[in-house]
Amino acid sequence: MRAAVTALAVAAAGVVPFALAAPHAFVEHVVLFPLGAAGTGSPAVSPLPGQLLAAHVPGGRALAVAALAATAVGMAAWLLARPPRTVVAAADRVAIGLGLAMCLMPATRFGYLVYPLVLAAWFRRDRLTGRTAPRTVKSVGAEGR
Repeated sequence: MRAAVTALAVAAAGVVPFALAAPHAFVEHVVLFPLGAAGTGSPAVSPLPGQLLAAHVPGGRALAVAALAATAVGMAAWLLARPPRTVVAAADRVAIGLGLAMCLMPATRFGYLVYPLVLAAWFRRDRLTGRTAPRTVKSVGAEGR
């Protein structure tokens, strides 16, 4: 619970000032554009499921948004039912949720999938490079003892 509160506080500190400075622009860029409701399309159309639904199925944008909402509810239920026990497990859950969101947004870019991939790899970087973290930290001046 402390980790969730800390994560929300950090996210709020990074987001709230911009939302307060230009609320209309914030909503336009952060909410409406990914949902395909901003009035302008993305010049980088991608063949992801949300965009394909929105472009080729009658009522597809609503279906994509409903799938996105259902995925968010499912991810929240999964986190509540089985909270991650390690940092790697938490990063994996966030990467899965972010990856699903990127795939289901009606207006998204294929390149956005790099974010969940980086997140999944970042917390495994020591294992991937073969390096190990130091097990103990020596205090200053303890080298000669």
